[in-house]
Amino acid sequence: MILVLLIISLFSCAKFEEIVREEDLLQRPEAKRCSDCHREIFEEWKNSRHAKAWISEHFRLESENYTKNKCLSCHAPHQVDPDKEPVLRAEFKEDGVGCVACHFKEETKAMHGPLKVWSPPHPSKQDLSYTKSNFCAGCHQETFKQWQAIKTQKSCQDCHMPSLGKKDLIQKFPFHFFHLSKPRHSHEFPALKAKPEDLKLEIKENKLYITNVGVPHNLPTADQGDPKLYITVIFDTPEGQQTIRKLLSAQAKTALEYGKPYEVELPQDFKNLKVLIHRRLSHSQEKELILEKGLN
Repeated sequence: MILVLLIISLFSCAKFEEIVREEDLLQRPEAKRCSDCHREIFEEWKNSRHAKAWISEHFRLESENYTKNKCLSCHAPHQVDPDKEPVLRAEFKEDGVGCVACHFKEETKAMHGPLKVWSPPHPSKQDLSYTKSNFCAGCHQETFKQWQAIKTQKSCQDCHMPSLGKKDLIQKFPFHFFHLSKPRHSHEFPALKAKPEDLKLEIKENKLYITNVGVPHNLPTADQGDPKLYITVIFDTPEGQQTIRKLLSAQAKTALEYGKPYEVELPQDFKNLKVLIHRRLSHSQEKELILEKGLN
């Protein structure tokens, strides 16, 4: 650290930036180039659905081998801006929704992000739009509208970029000395699974009511994919055990809206009722259990 400060003291900050500036970072490099300094963030992103947005076999098939123009730009955007649907970029499409797409701005020829940092290898601009839900709205349009209608204070980032506490932004010498232990959020962008307490179950007048009380958008939700919710209701009647199955889907517009009860008709004489709710993400063949609950 003392050596770094000594080197910088021999030059003005501007001169030091000129010496260590890495010009290729301003020429829209592939995502792996960013890992030279931001190794931990890159590894998180690499495990995300954003990283697989273009190369996913599911997307290749759904886009009919990349011929459905409507779907393409959000899977390999040139530049992500609040409230704007992006255009398709020309280079490194296999990076999907990569580092440069979200953080490099053509207008300023600089990397943007929510933190105020000094980053000599490239110009950096603090931009608080990264902390707001409308940053996601250009691609996640339907989900954003659902979230907006609820008027919750919880943002997209609160759930899908959970806090990791204070961590180093950079893992490369000597630049890691310049801004240690900043507040960091996950770049894995998890597709969170609803918890049992997010769903309220009630029985009134031979009807089962299922209400989304915890997820601040439809459950499930999607703009292009088609995740599904599977509801299974099992109960005893004088004639024997019966089962009611319901399939809810984003594209069929049958998803659980926030705060709006979904009704399931029940027979007159039932007992020992049990409800199971599973989800299946668009890109997965596996069902995941969300809730299993008995009601009398």
